[in-house]
Amino acid sequence: MTMWVPKLPKSGIPVYLALADAIGDAVRLGQLRPGDVLPTHRLLADLMGVNVSTITRAYHEAARRRLVGGEVGRGTFVLGVASEAALFALQHRPEGGVIDLSLNMPPMPARDRDLVATMGRLDPTQATRYLHYPSPDEVLVQRQAASGWLKRRGIEVETESIVVCAGAQHAMDTAIGLFPEEEELACEALVYPGLKAAARHFRRRLHPIAMDGEGLLPEPFETACRSGLRVAVVSPTLHNPTTATMGLSRRQRIVEIARKWDVMLVEEDVYGLLPENPPPALVTLAPERVIYLTGLSKTVAPGLRIGYLVLPPSLRDRMRNDEHHTTWYVSGLTMALATRWLNDGTAWRRLLAQRLELAGRYRLCQKHLQDFHWLGEPHCPHVWLTSPPGGSDAFAKRALATGVVVVPSGVLAAGRAPSADGIRISIGSAPDRSTLAEGLSRLAALLKPFRDH
Repeated sequence: MTMWVPKLPKSGIPVYLALADAIGDAVRLGQLRPGDVLPTHRLLADLMGVNVSTITRAYHEAARRRLVGGEVGRGTFVLGVASEAALFALQHRPEGGVIDLSLNMPPMPARDRDLVATMGRLDPTQATRYLHYPSPDEVLVQRQAASGWLKRRGIEVETESIVVCAGAQHAMDTAIGLFPEEEELACEALVYPGLKAAARHFRRRLHPIAMDGEGLLPEPFETACRSGLRVAVVSPTLHNPTTATMGLSRRQRIVEIARKWDVMLVEEDVYGLLPENPPPALVTLAPERVIYLTGLSKTVAPGLRIGYLVLPPSLRDRMRNDEHHTTWYVSGLTMALATRWLNDGTAWRRLLAQRLELAGRYRLCQKHLQDFHWLGEPHCPHVWLTSPPGGSDAFAKRALATGVVVVPSGVLAAGRAPSADGIRISIGSAPDRSTLAEGLSRLAALLKPFRDH
């Protein structure tokens, strides 16, 4: 048991909420670590001088935020890890509604007619097979459909080179698991939280590489390769969080360095089809040393947990023995739905709708944030507010006080400290444009006093 007793500030909010917030703060600061067992309800109540029911409510709230869990015989133990837990820990909010711009996801319609229509057309005599494990034939059909989807990105690969995964994050986990435990991973200095979680799960150290407006910088990348790094994870198109996209010459230079030093590149390309004319994927420039991964969550629907991993020839034999285990995670129902949508054009139509909606939301950013420094692209689901006044952590807290949830760079830093201070604003997560406009207006109001001075 970890003897952790917080000192709660006099904030005016209910004690149980203040205690849940304190648990979140302790997790983010590393004072509480995954697996730590918290004091029992009664013990903590005695130590804090409050009712047992208050501790019970606080632990329930912390569990709702995915910070802690509980099992009979184990007590209440910490689940959350470092700062990434903040993305899921929606804390006490002021009255007037919460506008969550923290989760990076595509805009979703209030009513999904595609799903309703597709489910209504299922043959009742065949429907039960979708609730079974996917058969080898169904996996093959999904691979064939995925091959057509990848061709839209300019990627021509053999069907057997595609590994079907339960989302792009699962594909990333699988890719990292291909390398020895001692292998350090080079990456951009700022990364999406899922990569940090995967690295921690596999006990891999991330080696942050400096960035500029196009993403990964060649010179520090080559320095890292020269020092012995042999695996690099890169997001060259609409980088999360900075929105940076590498130009063709930068991509060619990164590939040239990887070849020179025999480095394997893991290309995360979940946004690759959102731009109308994206640069070629790294895998098309160096298919022999790029592990390519993408998925449908960021372009078609976030709950469609289908991802694709394309392996170079040198790794296919290594994966063949584990491929059945990897595909086992994929739901037969979502696989069938993805296959149908890829084959009948629904997936592409939905992606085009995403482009239109994101372009409209981008225009809202231009309107509300026109006087401030931020980065973005018309078809990107997030924008990057650079150097917010007072620092990103303080600004995120001020935004939270107004009911807007954004992500500071500390959550996204691959190293101990962020290389650049900024705020990620996920414009796709708002339920509609009017809600996004209100959130952006609140953020602009926080920024305006500093601009005026």
